[in-house]
Amino acid sequence: MANPSAQSIQTLSEFLLHAGTNFQLFDLGRGVHAMDTQMFLDLENGMLPCPRPRQQHAWFAIVFWSGKPVKQHYVWFVKFPVDERGLLVVAARNHFLQIIVDALGSSLSEDGQDELPDNPYSFVPPQSQMANFNALTRRLLHLPDSVGTDKVEQYVKAPAISDWRELSVQAVADFAVKLEAPTLAKTVADNLKLYQQDFLKTLFESAEPVALDNALNNAIADFCQVRIDSEPAVGLAALRALSSETPEPQTKTLLANLLAKDSADIHLLSVIAGRLYSQLDESLLVAFFERAAFIDDKEAMQGQLFAGFFSDLVQLPVLRLQVLGMLRSPDRSEILAVAFGRLFNQTQKQ
Repeated sequence: MANPSAQSIQTLSEFLLHAGTNFQLFDLGRGVHAMDTQMFLDLENGMLPCPRPRQQHAWFAIVFWSGKPVKQHYVWFVKFPVDERGLLVVAARNHFLQIIVDALGSSLSEDGQDELPDNPYSFVPPQSQMANFNALTRRLLHLPDSVGTDKVEQYVKAPAISDWRELSVQAVADFAVKLEAPTLAKTVADNLKLYQQDFLKTLFESAEPVALDNALNNAIADFCQVRIDSEPAVGLAALRALSSETPEPQTKTLLANLLAKDSADIHLLSVIAGRLYSQLDESLLVAFFERAAFIDDKEAMQGQLFAGFFSDLVQLPVLRLQVLGMLRSPDRSEILAVAFGRLFNQTQKQ
């Protein structure tokens, strides 16, 4: 039952602040990124666009708990639509807020006051993202590693005498967050060629949210360059491991090489757009869209692929001005001129 104080709650941030618990927000739009409370409040108030929208939605995880040490924590996964500028659609947020206030009141501290009621905004992350999120949450709350994490470390250090098939996806993710330690990172870099392919794919995907040191970052970039044609699944996973909010020279060089390959396909473009968008400077952005236009023509997709990537990347605040600037550039190539002309005509007909 809602209490009187619940009537004055205007934002989800206010609800969380007054709910009697500690909480942490994560942006799950593209990877897993911790978000501070002030940024989320600014998003709710329309002062900032959502930093990583995907499919015209912003995707969040909310972790809340009480007490130290943490005995129990709870998670809500919620997504809200964003407008063409990437701003949160307030009406949807208000609807969600009304649902939870009506169901839970303004407190999450009582038994049974933590389950999210049925609503149209909840979602379940895919397995690899869920494992990464769980690993980061365990570290945040100083909780023990999942069962089997020690076996992952044993395999990493001695792949010839350990059985990778005993390792769970969650245990690999819990191990991966430890790769910020230089000694473990060096071990992985030295042994990359010794690991079984399925394990490598899982390890690379688990390394997405981890700040890798230069040596391991460079080793993975070299691995990706060599393997992406012969073993595309593990090669693309290696590319995902290079995800970073900060531009990295080695990664940018790798992307330039990959986009120049005849084998560059929609799967490569999807990983770049989803995880490596922060690496896209002006020249890489041109190469990306030229490749998208080329594949579009080759596969007779009638502009749909190009338009899809354009609408996806133009919503990212870090790229919006660059992407819009390409529309007006007098120096763009013929293939881009044709692709943008088709995009403009499609937009006019809608």
